[in-house]
Amino acid sequence: MDTALLPAFFAVSLIVIITPGADWAYILSHARGTREAMASIGGLLIGYAGHTILATAGLTVALALLPGALTTLTFVGAAYLCWLGVQSLRRPSGFALSAPAQVTPVQAQAISTTTGAMPVVTRSITLPVLPAPPEHPLGRVVAKGAGVSGLNPKVVLLYLSILPQFISPDAAWSLSAQTAMLGGVHVLATMCFYTLLALTAVRVLDRHPGVFKPISIVSGILMLCFGVALIADQVVTLLR
Repeated sequence: MDTALLPAFFAVSLIVIITPGADWAYILSHARGTREAMASIGGLLIGYAGHTILATAGLTVALALLPGALTTLTFVGAAYLCWLGVQSLRRPSGFALSAPAQVTPVQAQAISTTTGAMPVVTRSITLPVLPAPPEHPLGRVVAKGAGVSGLNPKVVLLYLSILPQFISPDAAWSLSAQTAMLGGVHVLATMCFYTLLALTAVRVLDRHPGVFKPISIVSGILMLCFGVALIADQVVTLLR
């Protein structure tokens, strides 16, 4: 493999990554804070790293050659996306505005007059404080993210169609080493762009916390739509 092709493959990976899809929807649904957003990215990267390991071991090609394997993976991945979408719609992120407001007692003291005739009055008042949005367990966020990318059949097709174009059978490196290198470049490109996406989303949502819930709902709808689209595409293919 010509190492001069690595920047070109990095650019191709970015083109694929910047296309909005299920990964985007998943990251945005967990952009309530930096830790949770980074956890969602970590889960996605674990899934992509798993695909790299499978491709390096030659199992991706074996999976593609196994009758019905890709179809089964597509249905499983689509069902998983639909489930995540439904979960996001049932429990959208955001401030629980319908919940009773917490109250915090605040002590206020009146200032005595210069004559000293007026007594000092101490008065307690209460100010409502909105509860913070509930945070998802980070381990669960990571696990779900790994499922989003790990069960995505489009990732398998990426490793089968684009990646081999940058592999040279006559190179000094073995095919496995070249595959591992290219897979690592793809994971690196994914990490760079998704980190930028997540930090931007977190910053925007910190300034406008009221859009937490709408973003979560839209993300759930998108994941549901992606899942339904995958199922519909496979059904049409099987009926041909």
